Amino acid sequence: MNLYSIAQMGMTVGWGERTALTAEDLARFGPVMFGFALAGGVIALGLQAGLRHLRVSALPCALVAGVLGLGIVLALLRSVIPMPAIAATRELSGLGLMSLCGLAGGYVSYLLLSRAGHAPFQRAISYLLPVVALLLPAASFLLMRPVPQQPLPMPATGYEVTTIAKGLQWPWSLAELPDGRWLVTEMEGRVKLIDRAGATNEVNNIRVPAPFNRERVIGLMEVALSPNFANDRYIYLTQGYRDSRGAGVLLIRGVLTERADEWSIEQVKFLFETTPKRSDGNNGGRLAFLDENTLLMTVGDGSARREEAQNPANSLGKVMRIDLSSGASRAVVHTSGHRNPQGIVRDPVTGAVYVSEHGPRGGDELNRLRPGGNYGWPIVSQGIDYPFARVSPFTQREGFEDPELVWSPSIAPSGLAVYQGDQFKGWQGDFLVPALRERSIRRLVREADRVVRQELLLGELGERIRDVKVAADGSIYVLTDGADGKMLRLAATEEVESLGRQLVGSSP
Repeated sequence: MNLYSIAQMGMTVGWGERTALTAEDLARFGPVMFGFALAGGVIALGLQAGLRHLRVSALPCALVAGVLGLGIVLALLRSVIPMPAIAATRELSGLGLMSLCGLAGGYVSYLLLSRAGHAPFQRAISYLLPVVALLLPAASFLLMRPVPQQPLPMPATGYEVTTIAKGLQWPWSLAELPDGRWLVTEMEGRVKLIDRAGATNEVNNIRVPAPFNRERVIGLMEVALSPNFANDRYIYLTQGYRDSRGAGVLLIRGVLTERADEWSIEQVKFLFETTPKRSDGNNGGRLAFLDENTLLMTVGDGSARREEAQNPANSLGKVMRIDLSSGASRAVVHTSGHRNPQGIVRDPVTGAVYVSEHGPRGGDELNRLRPGGNYGWPIVSQGIDYPFARVSPFTQREGFEDPELVWSPSIAPSGLAVYQGDQFKGWQGDFLVPALRERSIRRLVREADRVVRQELLLGELGERIRDVKVAADGSIYVLTDGADGKMLRLAATEEVESLGRQLVGSSP
């Protein structure tokens, strides 16, 4: 069914690719599906007992119970897990077809039960088959399980960490004001103002409607300042919405005002809303300015219908380019084929724009955006689905942009920054990538616009990292994720600063 959806998007899948993909899925996804089938089998045995009381004969009873048992398990997976556990069950038709696999299980159940208690040889076979059925999938999965494609980077050194603020409730984004104070968003809908000493004030945002909120998934997300903030005082917010059409993300602009030490967001205006989708997940929501009047906004694929990333008629799985010059914002597709881009930054030196995005299981990417470029998802991916099935047979394809970097296993990149500052002299132009799953920040060391190695920051804390920004003084500010989130400041140690001065002094 995955191959069918790829073919529907205009891709030709040859029989060699189909055969190889099917063999791989049998070896790695098959054992996972076998586990789901075991759960369905337990339910089916109970259903068989009930059907027999209705005087249904043995074979139809086993077949119906097998289909219903597997269908119940798949329906539970479909409704409980935010991401589609099995992509083929996203639609009711697919759920029905997958459930029909229970016919095979029902028939085997009928044969085993009907022969139990007969000749000793048949009884031995009846016991041996389940043992083999357990051992073969386990061995197959162990042989085919994904292995890391890259070694873990070495820890970075030369920095010290200060905790600026604690007790933040699911913080998502931070932005530095010209006076050195920071705006911080919390997913439930709060905006806080935090100074360098950690003193916190809540910004009155009563004029901003409460966001649709689901912890870690959607809520009040990005905050970004206008490039002309000193004059217009504009701030830009992204936040979730849900209505009768589905869920999505709103782009909002407001004016940040201060009166007698009271801060508020005034003159609120809605600029853009993403295409509604059924699922709450994969929202994107990060912002970056190309210039004073051009804003880029990342949008996720919507999770439940990932093929929408290839649909030019909507905003899902896209980076949208929003023209703010006309007063009434106009949005067009800048790039497409993204899964869930949660980091975006414009390199202040080269002007190039990069995004970091979540893959499924593996296949997280760093991409350089080229206007009009298609980044492949879900036709092209180096990741696999959460239950270990292949998303696509293609890891590269003509007509699609290749990533600058791929992380497998996933690190769950949740933001992106380029370091430019006076403190970490050797880090100029390097990427900083906060990682939720890896619980660290990755420093991507660049030479001639190419990533040559990686280092880990804050891995010793063991905290999910949600956002990172470079301050005007060259220090680095970080948000940790969770119900007790923190705002951290990373500064260069004296040894690093001294080494930086020596290097500057010895350069021609």
